[in-house]
Amino acid sequence: MTELVDWGNSAVRLRIALDGARAVIVGLDVAGSELDEIPTRIGTTPAEVLIAGGRLPQGQRHVALGTSLELAYVSHDIITSPEGSTLELVQRTPDGVVLRSTFTTFGELPVVRVEQEVVNESDGPVTLEHLSSLTLNGFARFRDPGWRDDVRLRIPHNTLFAEFAWTAHTLPSLGIVDVGFTEESVHSSKSRVSVSSIGTQSTTEYLPMGALEDLGHDRTWAWQIEANGSWQWEVGDHQGAVYLSAGGPNDQEHHWHRVLAPGESFAAVPLAIACTPGRLEDALRPLTEYRRLIRRPNADDVELPVIFNDFMNSLLADPDEQKLPPVIAAAAAAGADYFCIDAGWYADEPGWWNTVGEWKESSRRFPHGFARMFDLIRDAGMIPGLWLEPDVVGVESPVAQELPDSAFFHRHGARIDSQGRHQLDFRAPAVIERMDAVVDRLIADYGLGYLKFDYNINGGIGSDVDTDSAGDALLEHHRAFLRWIRGLFDRHPGLVIENCSSGGARIDYASMREFSILSTSDQTDHVKYATIAAGAPSGVTPEQAAVWVYPQPEFGREELRFAIVNGMLTRPQLSGGMWKLDDAQLDTVAEAMAVYRTYRQRIPGMTPIWPLGLPGWYDEHVAQGLADDDGILLAVWRRGGDAEIRLPFGAAGGARPASVLFPTDVPTGLEWDGDDLVVTLPEELSARLIRLG
Repeated sequence: MTELVDWGNSAVRLRIALDGARAVIVGLDVAGSELDEIPTRIGTTPAEVLIAGGRLPQGQRHVALGTSLELAYVSHDIITSPEGSTLELVQRTPDGVVLRSTFTTFGELPVVRVEQEVVNESDGPVTLEHLSSLTLNGFARFRDPGWRDDVRLRIPHNTLFAEFAWTAHTLPSLGIVDVGFTEESVHSSKSRVSVSSIGTQSTTEYLPMGALEDLGHDRTWAWQIEANGSWQWEVGDHQGAVYLSAGGPNDQEHHWHRVLAPGESFAAVPLAIACTPGRLEDALRPLTEYRRLIRRPNADDVELPVIFNDFMNSLLADPDEQKLPPVIAAAAAAGADYFCIDAGWYADEPGWWNTVGEWKESSRRFPHGFARMFDLIRDAGMIPGLWLEPDVVGVESPVAQELPDSAFFHRHGARIDSQGRHQLDFRAPAVIERMDAVVDRLIADYGLGYLKFDYNINGGIGSDVDTDSAGDALLEHHRAFLRWIRGLFDRHPGLVIENCSSGGARIDYASMREFSILSTSDQTDHVKYATIAAGAPSGVTPEQAAVWVYPQPEFGREELRFAIVNGMLTRPQLSGGMWKLDDAQLDTVAEAMAVYRTYRQRIPGMTPIWPLGLPGWYDEHVAQGLADDDGILLAVWRRGGDAEIRLPFGAAGGARPASVLFPTDVPTGLEWDGDDLVVTLPEELSARLIRLG
C-alpha cells in the first residue's frame, strides 16, 4: 500500500509517495491544485545519484541513474517553525550509500529550497560521479495533447553585453517530442535540452535559472541553482512525461567526481524552485522575496546609496591625479554617495591588464601620493572605493613569482594562463593570507568603504593538483572564495563589496547571498542597456542590481534622460563624462538622483513586474516596474516604434492615479484606457519614470 507524504505550506505542496521500499516525488504544485498526481512508477527520486560502477542511462541524460534506482526509503521527518517548514527524507542503497534530502519552505512563499547530501556509510571508499540538486518528473504528460503548444521552456541567456535575455520555446521546437512510449512503458527517448556553465565564471552564457510554463493549466515552475561555478540543468522526456534534473558540477559535463571515504559526506549545491499560477513573471516575484530572505543582512541593501565609478565610458582604466579631481567634483555635484576608482590605478603604463596582482598604486599616476585622491573624495562628501581583481595575478606581476606554485590553478603540470592572467586557488592558505593582507592594508591606509571585485577570465574546468578531480578542485575553490568573502565582511562589517565579472558573469545566488551589490553588465550603449536594466530583476533583487548611468555631453535632452532612467529602479551606478557636462545637464543628473532618494527606501520591499513581458533584445518598447501595497514605480522606454505605448495592467493597475516622476521637463502623455495605461512619448528615443498610486 502506498503512503503519501503531503508537505508544504498554503501556497505550494510537495507530494512524495512511499511505495514499498521506494520514495519518489509524484508532484510539486500549487496548493489546492486539481492536477493529477503523476503515477508512482514514473515518479523520480528527489535527486539523481551515481556512484562509479553504477549503471549509466542511455544517451547523455541525467535521469534514472543506476545508484538512484537502488535507493530505498529509510525515514522522513517534518519540522515546523514560525519561519517555515522543513521535510527531511533519508534513503539508502543496499551498499550503504545514504541520500539525505532536505526541503524547506519560507513562510507562505510558493518556493521550496532543496539541499542534498550523500553520506558514505559503507565499509570502503566510493566515488561519487553525480549528485543532482533536484530531479522532478511530470511537468507535462504526453497523454494531454495540449502539451505540444502549451508547455514553454524559458531559457535565460546571459552573454557578455546582453545579460538577462530570456527566450521562450515549445518543447517540440527543441527536439522533445512524443516518440510513442506511454506512462506504462519502461522506455524514454534519448533527447534532452541541456543548459550549463563550465568554469570559473558562473554566468558566461546563461543564468543558473530556468522555467517551465504550462499555459493550459496556468502554472509556472521557475528554478535557480545556487552555484558560483559550474552547474547544469536539463529537461527531457521520461516515460511519457517531461522531467527536470538540475544541480552543480558532475562528471559528464564538468570533469567532477569526489571520493568519499567511509563516514565522509558531500553536499550538492542548493536549488530553489517556485511554483505559482500564471507565467514566469509571476514566479519571479516570490523568487525575489526568497532571495531577500537568504542573503546576508547588509545596510547597503536597505539604504541604497548612489555610486559613482570612473570606468564606464569615463576614464576607462586610466585614472591619475590630474584626471580624477574634476571627476570627483562632478560626481559629488550629481549626488553620488560613493566614489570608486576603477582599474588601472596600479599600472605605470596604460596597459593595465597583465600587471594585476600586487595592488600597490602607481607612482607615475600618483606622484604626490594615492591618499590625496581619497582625501578629495571624502572632502567632497563621498565614501571612497577601489577596484580589485582578487582572483587573478597577471603574468607580468612580481606576485606571480613570489607566491608558491600551490597558490595557482594547474593542469597537466602547467600553471594556467588565461589571457595573460594566472588563476589563484583559494583552497591554498597562501592565497587567503595574501588577499586578507591586501584588503586589510588598503582599507587601513585609505579608509575605503567600498570595494569592486572584478573577475575577467575563465580558468576552465579547474585544477588537477591535490584533488580527486579538476571539477572538484574548482568547486572547493569556489566554496573557499565565498568563505573568504564572509571573513572580509566579518572583519569589516560596514564594507560594501560589489560583485563584478566582466560585468555580469557571476549572477548567481551562491555569490549574491554574500555580496550586497552586483554589476549587471559592461554594456557601453545606453540604448541597448535598457533591456538589461529591465531584465535585471529577473536574476537579482532590484536593490542589488547596479546599472550603469553614463551621460555624455553630446546627448540631447531626451537621450540624456533615457540614459538616466536605465538605473532608476535598481542601483544607479553613475559614470560617463560627468565632468564634461554643462550646468544644465549636470543639474538634470542631480535632479534624477534627488528623485531617486525620495523612493529608494521602498525598493527593498517591492517586487518586479513586466507589463509587456520580459524584454526582448530588439523590442522597441520596454517596460518594467516595481510594485508594493502603496503602488507601482514604472520605467518605460521607447527605442523606436509608435509614440503610443499601451501597457496592460489588469487589476494590478486599476486606473490608479498616474504621474511622471522623472523627467518632468519634457512632454509625456499618460491616460488610462480601461485597465491599460497608455503612455505617449513623442520622441523616438525617450524614457520615463512613472508613479502609479
